[in-house]
Amino acid sequence: MIKPKKSIEEMKGYFVPMYEDDWEVKIDSNENNYGPSPKVIQSLKNCDFKSVSFYPFYGELTQKISDYICVNFNNIKVTNGADEAIQSIIQTYLDKDEALLTLDISFDMPVIYTQIQGGKIIKVPFKEKWKFPVSGFLKELQNPAVKIVYIATPNNPTGNIIEENELVQILEKAQDKVVIIDETYANYAGITYTKYIKDFDNIFIVRSFSKDFALAGLRLGYIISAEENIINLKKTVSPFSVNKFAMKAGIAALSDIEYFENIKAEIYQTKSELKIFLQELGAVVYNSSANFLLADFKNKAEFVYNKLKKSNVTVKLFKKESPLKNHLRITIPTKEGFKKIKEALKIKPSLVFDMDGVLIDARNSYRTAIEETYKLFTNKTINEGEIQALKNKGGMNNDWDLTKFLIEKQGVNVTYEDVVNSFQKIYWDEGRGIINNEKALFSKELLEELSKDYNISIYTGRPKKEAAFAIKKFNAENLFYPVITSDDIPSDKGKPNPFGLNLMKDLTISDKYYYFGDTPDDITAAKAAGYIAIGVLPPQDKTKELSDIMKSKGAVGVINSINDIKTILEIKDEAMC
Repeated sequence: MIKPKKSIEEMKGYFVPMYEDDWEVKIDSNENNYGPSPKVIQSLKNCDFKSVSFYPFYGELTQKISDYICVNFNNIKVTNGADEAIQSIIQTYLDKDEALLTLDISFDMPVIYTQIQGGKIIKVPFKEKWKFPVSGFLKELQNPAVKIVYIATPNNPTGNIIEENELVQILEKAQDKVVIIDETYANYAGITYTKYIKDFDNIFIVRSFSKDFALAGLRLGYIISAEENIINLKKTVSPFSVNKFAMKAGIAALSDIEYFENIKAEIYQTKSELKIFLQELGAVVYNSSANFLLADFKNKAEFVYNKLKKSNVTVKLFKKESPLKNHLRITIPTKEGFKKIKEALKIKPSLVFDMDGVLIDARNSYRTAIEETYKLFTNKTINEGEIQALKNKGGMNNDWDLTKFLIEKQGVNVTYEDVVNSFQKIYWDEGRGIINNEKALFSKELLEELSKDYNISIYTGRPKKEAAFAIKKFNAENLFYPVITSDDIPSDKGKPNPFGLNLMKDLTISDKYYYFGDTPDDITAAKAAGYIAIGVLPPQDKTKELSDIMKSKGAVGVINSINDIKTILEIKDEAMC
């Protein structure tokens, strides 16, 4: 296979989905959810065969842009979106080993285009969320390797702008360098720095029709710069990179500025309401001059993301370790979209389930693994009743601990590691073991019905891969979130310690928590964590004795099967407190 040049081989790239998701509200990419002016749609309907058969001419569109921004015709170059605008500037002016200076958190594409050129990247970190670090830029401008300075204002994904006096400081310091000012979101901020192209011949202002005029699907943008710079850029850009449909749409959009101004007013009203709503959910929401908000939900971010996703609302979640971790970037939706968000994130009670004995019949898997491991080391058999009796006493919620205890009770010295390895070979064996004997105890349809009014989660003593295996086996991947397992808690913090259930509270948003368990240890942990504790009799023990033990530990009720859950949830809250 032929390898690309080294700079390409080593870079990560920017990859996008090949197919459209099944979403109802798409607010993950900062598109304008209100759509373009009706004049845009009409202009596209009026296209004839000439729009397809012949190359485009850009004079009319360029003149329309010129009139709109009050800049000379010769200072404008139309491009295939803002992406091509940025790429063309970098490939025109950046030589190998020269550097791009940018924020450490900003639009990714300038960095990628620089890497393609074999250039270097210098990133300035934010010292204060999210205030433009002008002093950091001024310091780095002393580096002779810096050839291009990239500044997005408003910045994506933080939403902040650079103040005019700060920009002027940079422009005065960087007169021997190319300065790209990305104004993709400038129409929302109401601030533009186009006037400075008269004073500085090294600045390139980039604009787009995607975020404001809702033409993201047609890819249209433009560059504003000194006339000589525009001439040089035309040497490096494909002569017909903007298609006729995009051109006609751009002309129509600029013929109906009033439409955008009306939409902008609605977006700002919804943005204000959305910010308050997200703050009420506990998020730190930063001021934004763009058509999106950046909200820090801390440990609850994935919970919020999944709640929205389940309701077919797509937002951008930042997962990687960085100052953005656990932040959601949310494009401002329409009023109807905002209603959908509020419904999806409505605060609900949480139903948290143990797995074994509650959701899963583990008699022929975990219990059998205990018996077989015990026999392996002792050459003796142990019956189900002995195991259950020990479980009912409490303190033996972990099956590895229980198995080792039973073996040593017979006077056999054995290491914990040997017990675990033998147990896992029988039970798990990388998905080939007797885990495959398990059966579901729950009605998926019932839990799906309950999920309309409750958050549905799992806290189990199983390792993560075994819990995931069972959930997938019973086609319940989209039913439970989050799923907390033994991998998520310290080894000495398992039930009856409330650590795992307290972690559930830290990861979710709820006004009330129920825990459904089948052992006294489950009930003890639930009570200690402030949950409403409910006992579920496991398949191997439907006795009144176990029911009484769980009630003595604080269970407000005990049900025969998880499928009887509605009967216990009908008990009034006052009676359960």
